[in-house]
Amino acid sequence: MTDSTQQNSQPEEPLHYLPLAEQARRIRNRELSAVALVRAYLGRIRAHNPQLNSFITVDEDGALEQARLVDEAVSRGDETGPLAGIPIAAKDSIPTKGLRTTDNSNLLANWVPGHDAAAVTRLKAAGAIIIGKANLNEFGWSRPSEADLAPPPWNPWNPRFASVGSSSGSGVAASGGLASAAIGTDGGGSIRLPGGAHGLIGFKPTHGLVSRLGMDHNSHSEISPLTRTVEDAALMLDALGGFVPEDDMSWPGRPVGYTAKLNDADVRGWRVGVPWTFVRSAPNEPEVTDSFERFIADLESIGCEVVDVPVRGLAEARMANFLVLNAEAYQRHAKSLGESWDSYGEITRVYLLQGAYLGAHDLLNAAEVGRTVRGLLETEVFAGSGAGRGSGVRVIAMPTSPFVTAERSRRPGEHSRGINACYTAPFNITGHPSVSVPAGFSESTGLPIGAMLTSALHDDLGLLQLAHAHEQSTGWHMRHPDL
Repeated sequence: MTDSTQQNSQPEEPLHYLPLAEQARRIRNRELSAVALVRAYLGRIRAHNPQLNSFITVDEDGALEQARLVDEAVSRGDETGPLAGIPIAAKDSIPTKGLRTTDNSNLLANWVPGHDAAAVTRLKAAGAIIIGKANLNEFGWSRPSEADLAPPPWNPWNPRFASVGSSSGSGVAASGGLASAAIGTDGGGSIRLPGGAHGLIGFKPTHGLVSRLGMDHNSHSEISPLTRTVEDAALMLDALGGFVPEDDMSWPGRPVGYTAKLNDADVRGWRVGVPWTFVRSAPNEPEVTDSFERFIADLESIGCEVVDVPVRGLAEARMANFLVLNAEAYQRHAKSLGESWDSYGEITRVYLLQGAYLGAHDLLNAAEVGRTVRGLLETEVFAGSGAGRGSGVRVIAMPTSPFVTAERSRRPGEHSRGINACYTAPFNITGHPSVSVPAGFSESTGLPIGAMLTSALHDDLGLLQLAHAHEQSTGWHMRHPDL
């Protein structure tokens, strides 16, 4: 396949590519049955998953039963949730009660959790249907390998290229029309990177906004949505976010109501800062540079003021973030590595053992870097925060990744140092909300290219509002893979 992008010229998008918000509206208004929507996606999965490897497990019977219950509730006139009848793909590291959760590892090939992660509980409470479990790198920590439990997924925009990020299968499901949306995790960019490479909205919320209760205790990784539109991301975040008292990392703030306020802001005059010195220090491919410059022009066309802004400590924050991730990954697996060495993939063992050589002083120093850069961002960059010495910048703009393809980003010498995540990883250790939005396409591969926006802590709403304004002015969200 060559350039597989297409501008949808039909009066209406196919059912499987309709925005989640529109699908939900039609189900509530009895214009679409949840059963019909689930069947449409199951048909897409049967047709395309053998090539794309997006799903490890598909819950056909369970999804259809849940859809039937939604249709019955709608027919009775019962109150249904905002995501009622919407099929969601969940990364196969996120526990789902009664549905196999493998982390794409032979070690967990037959694990069926007895509980849902808190995020899954919240999605179900909003009426969503978990249609299946999406592919990932083994334990979300390594490079993908044919030796994993399930083979690596491929990008539906051009299946000659691999899907990127540990939430790779989630990106394939949402972009390829195999689910209405997906959730994954972002510990260094694993939502934003597949968001950029799949033409999606990949939204990493402020740390603690979405609880990780029911998963591993990871200090920098956020359960996050991958959607086809910004409104869909807002709907997902409304469902996912909220205080969970049992989770010591959960933020005890009041719900904002992102969807209802999406159009409330006039972004004209918003100052968008670009740390040009840092951006130009990265090994950006020419197509990434061209796309990012067009993105900046698009922001200016909707009235934003784009300024050069120095941001100290981003390179150090990237390195510190991966140091902490390495230490935490090894801590979680040290015992089972000793007991079940052969059940891990060879590449995964190498990545996990990196953490064995880190000491307490390494972890404490990395945490100090994170706190320092977080403070610099709040007091030196973002407006109205900290001591009020901010530069008046509301949002920072950077490319999502310096590379177009997963193959380029996974060169061993660079991947192990997180070069592909040079833009994304700093904001994991600082906890700032960050979103990848579609910003163009590669002419050489046909793959999407993303750009990234990052805002002050807990300004998730402002980030969504600017992303929405950009989306409405460009129309990138109307383009889909030609499968």
